Amino acid sequence: MKDNDFYWYWFANIPGIGLKTRKKFLEYFRHPKYVYEASDSEIKVFLTKKQWERFPFSKNREKSEKEVQRLQEEGIFFIHRESPEYAERLKQLYMPPDLLYYKGRFPDFSKPVLAMVGARKATIYGRNMAREFASELTGYGIQIISGMAAGVDTSSHLGALDAGGYTAGILGGGIDSIYPRENFNLYQKVCKTGGIISEYNVGIPSQKGMFPMRNRIISGMADGVFVVEAGERSGSLITADQGLEQGKDIFALPGRITDRYSQGCNYLISQGAILVRSPEDIAEIIVKEEKIGNARPNMEKKESLYKSENFKLQKFFCENKNEEKIFNLIDKVRPVTFENLLENSDFSAFELQHILMKFELKNIIYQIEQNVYLRKI
Repeated sequence: MKDNDFYWYWFANIPGIGLKTRKKFLEYFRHPKYVYEASDSEIKVFLTKKQWERFPFSKNREKSEKEVQRLQEEGIFFIHRESPEYAERLKQLYMPPDLLYYKGRFPDFSKPVLAMVGARKATIYGRNMAREFASELTGYGIQIISGMAAGVDTSSHLGALDAGGYTAGILGGGIDSIYPRENFNLYQKVCKTGGIISEYNVGIPSQKGMFPMRNRIISGMADGVFVVEAGERSGSLITADQGLEQGKDIFALPGRITDRYSQGCNYLISQGAILVRSPEDIAEIIVKEEKIGNARPNMEKKESLYKSENFKLQKFFCENKNEEKIFNLIDKVRPVTFENLLENSDFSAFELQHILMKFELKNIIYQIEQNVYLRKI
C-alpha cells in the first residue's frame, strides 16, 4: 500500500473518532500524514480522554495493511480525497467523505447521474412509478443512484437493472451492511453490474444518524435529485434540500393532495421543484441540456426549502443566551446529534436536555432519529 493511501485509510479508521473531529484535524494539520506524525501534546488538544486512550494503538501500519488486503480479497476497494478517481463534485460537499469504499464501480461522471429517492413504505403506485421511470431513464444513458433502502430505493435499482443500465447503491452503514436484509439478492446484482458505495468500513452496522449523512453523498454524486414519493417529514426532503444547496436540479412526481406520501412531493413542487409527468421531463434537462458536473452555472441562489412558511410553525424567540447558542448549533439541513451538541455547547447533559425539550414543545426542532435533531424554522 502506498504511503498516501495508508495515511488516508488509517485516518478514516481511527477508533472512536468521527467526521467532525477528523474535520478539525484536517483544518489544523492539513493532511492525515501530519496527524500521524504529530506529537502527543498536539493531538490531545482535539480529543476527549476516552478518545486519546485509544488513539496511540491505532498507529499500526502492519495491521492496516492486513485489513486492506482482506478487503481486496472480498472485492472491496477504497478511494480517498486525493485519489484520481475521487470526483471533483464530491470535494464540494459539506464534510466530504475522507474515504469511500466500493464494490463494483463508481458512476461515470462524464455521463448524467440521477438520484432517485423516496418513501420506504411507498405505495404500490410509488414503487411502480420508480421502477418504470428508472428503466426508461436508463435508456437515455442516465445512471441511477439510490440508497438501497426498501420502497422507492429498491424499485429504482430494480428498474435500472431491468433495462441493463448502471445503478449504484449508497449505503447508510458499512460497505457490507445490507439493510433491509431482504435486499441481499439486490445487493449482489448491483455489485455485479454497477456499484455499492459507502463511507463506512466493513462490520459497521447501520445506525441512527448515518442515513441523513449518507444523503449528502447521494445528492452530491448526482446531477439531479428525483423525489418519487415522500411524506411531509421524509428524509428525502433533506436529500432534496442538500441537492438544492449543491446547485442540482430537483424533480418531484406530483400526487393527490389527500395521499400521505404525496405531501412531500407536492410541497417541493410548490417551492419550485420541477414537476415530472414523464421520464422525458427529466431527460430533457440533465441530458439534452447537458447539465452534467457540479453546480449549474450562473444558478440563481434560492432560499433553502426549509425557510418556507410551511415549516415556520410559530415565531421563535429565544428566552436567553443559552437557548440562542443551542438554536444556532442546530441546522435545518445537516442533522446534529445530542453528543455533538453536548461537545460544542459546554452545557451539562441536564441543561441541554431541558433546552431541547422546550424547543420540541415549541415545534422549533424535531428528531429525525432518536437524539438526532433538525430545526423546523
